[in-house]
Amino acid sequence: MDTFRDFALTPFVSRCIVAGREVIARLDSADSALYAKHSLGAGGDVSIGADLEAQKIFVRHLLPIAHIDSEESGFIPSSQGISDIILLDPLDGSDNFLSHIPYYGASVALCDAHRICKEAVVIDFCAQRLIARSGDTILEYSLRDSSPRAIKPYVATHSHTPKCGIFEKAYSNPHIAARLFANGLKFRSLGASALSFSLAHKVSFMLFVGSIREYDSKAGLYLCEGLYINQSRDFVLISKDKQIFATIMQLLTQGKD
Repeated sequence: MDTFRDFALTPFVSRCIVAGREVIARLDSADSALYAKHSLGAGGDVSIGADLEAQKIFVRHLLPIAHIDSEESGFIPSSQGISDIILLDPLDGSDNFLSHIPYYGASVALCDAHRICKEAVVIDFCAQRLIARSGDTILEYSLRDSSPRAIKPYVATHSHTPKCGIFEKAYSNPHIAARLFANGLKFRSLGASALSFSLAHKVSFMLFVGSIREYDSKAGLYLCEGLYINQSRDFVLISKDKQIFATIMQLLTQGKD
């Protein structure tokens, strides 16, 4: 049995691949409408044209297989008589997109009726890379080739000697940033949490401090199962390194006892 072939043909992953390529082409068009501000989205942020255009593409491809709960428009019912729900952030890192910083993508989590994740996809629109998990298999795909036959999946790589971790929201938590620095823990703050979750297998740690929405975290956390994870109301910490995980946990809880 060809595991890669079988995995690539799951309806959810296949549709995400097609939608992802279409979104990449649309965002690369440099259409001024992509940068226009619209109304407040369901997730609490003001939507821009790129958010809504990406959502439109994902909805067209994914609504036939599940209801969609999108950060931009909230619940979008499917007419197919199904119970699955897709939690969607169609453009994770909108501020990066607006600022021409090449780090933004999408978070797509296929869940059952109880919102328990069954499959997950995170797409990096700039690197044109998709990471998917179905069951116990995590794979990466290049989206650079237009033909589906050109997809070359491979097992997600694990860097053995990462130099840095990722600390999202570091700008609003300078006291924690100072503690990490004092303990020799280098980090970068990249501005797209779902993409940063998808890198947790490769970097030394991924830390998000603050309240995080399901739209941003559902798919990424599913990709990270098997790593050391602590998710609380105040932060999410992930690392493949037990010692680094324990050290940062201690830094995060300093002064709370």
